[in-house]
Amino acid sequence: MNEQDSSKLRGRSAIEAVHVGVTGEDEGRLDTTISRLYGVEGDEAAEIHANYHIDKILSSLAKRTRENGMKTQTLAERVKQLDVSGTAHEVARGKLTETAAVDALFRGLSMIENDGKADDRYVNFYG
Repeated sequence: MNEQDSSKLRGRSAIEAVHVGVTGEDEGRLDTTISRLYGVEGDEAAEIHANYHIDKILSSLAKRTRENGMKTQTLAERVKQLDVSGTAHEVARGKLTETAAVDALFRGLSMIENDGKADDRYVNFYG
């Protein structure tokens, strides 16, 4: 979808539309597109972009931890110890893929839950 079509959309739908088919290299240039879509300055566009990735990362992380036996409340407590915002900014700048971000954060949770030992990224938290 091109920028003109995206401008008809609002909110999350508009950001999702500009992300279609975007590679890591292009990810870092989306702030300009978001700035034009929303009529905001570059700094605010970067925050909107990072917040989009925070939502997606947290959603993926919640799904993955739930599949491995962690309760939602426990995740909410533990995720405060991780740098989700910094990781999302790296994704928004195209320095890290979203999948790699979720993997890294999941590993961080594994380390927290297992007293610094994470032998396997597919660890079951309570099994």
